[in-house]
Amino acid sequence: MKAYCITLNGNCSRQISTTNALKSVQVDFEFFIGVDARIDEHSLLTKIHEKKFLYNMGRAYAPGEVGCYASHYLVWQKCVELNEPILVFEDHVDIETDTFRNTLAIAKQHIEQCGYIRLQNSKNRLNYPVCKYENQNLVKYLKVPQGTAGYALSPNAAKAFIKHSQTFRHPVDVFLRNTWIHNQPMFGVNQAGMQRNSKPSIIGNRKHQGEKNYFVASMKLMNKLKSMVLNLVTNINHLFTLNKEYSPKL
Repeated sequence: MKAYCITLNGNCSRQISTTNALKSVQVDFEFFIGVDARIDEHSLLTKIHEKKFLYNMGRAYAPGEVGCYASHYLVWQKCVELNEPILVFEDHVDIETDTFRNTLAIAKQHIEQCGYIRLQNSKNRLNYPVCKYENQNLVKYLKVPQGTAGYALSPNAAKAFIKHSQTFRHPVDVFLRNTWIHNQPMFGVNQAGMQRNSKPSIIGNRKHQGEKNYFVASMKLMNKLKSMVLNLVTNINHLFTLNKEYSPKL
């Protein structure tokens, strides 16, 4: 599988640490220069829907969030263009070598059928195992963890993500975890052996600033409740539509 690591021009220290981490598991990858919303004038940056983002998240967007979404969008397009599964990383990963080698083998075995496999550690227990290995499980998420440090992606899943990203209404990881939007079942490896490292985020301030707006807060609550209900409905639908191999085992 081809592998791409999303980075920005000038992120030298992050590129060096990520190169060392991925080389430790023999991942042959290319750096993919993403969209830096601080200085770039990319057409994808106009996809942000300010009001809907505000109502979904309860705060204004940080420019780096739009650039991050745009960067992943471009990698999804690359996957569709290649018409083959790929590995996607961000430039801030730490790897447990032996565990992550097994994770990569699991992902390569199942990505065609699964579509999206998260390669990042998670404490989320809202999942069920679909394939058990010696010390790890391939799991189907009932609640998708946040974070896009690493994942395997198929062209069909990439097409669905692109189709439903005509406007950016969430951070990209929140878009992915809201399965009702794109209707893709989301899988992961537990435990994966990869995590986000301690380097500070360059996305920007994602905290609400100024006085609390109760209308915005109420819209955020309503949208959160809507997402919870629709994600539940989507999970139930997946129980009936997934291949038997990827359904819960009695």
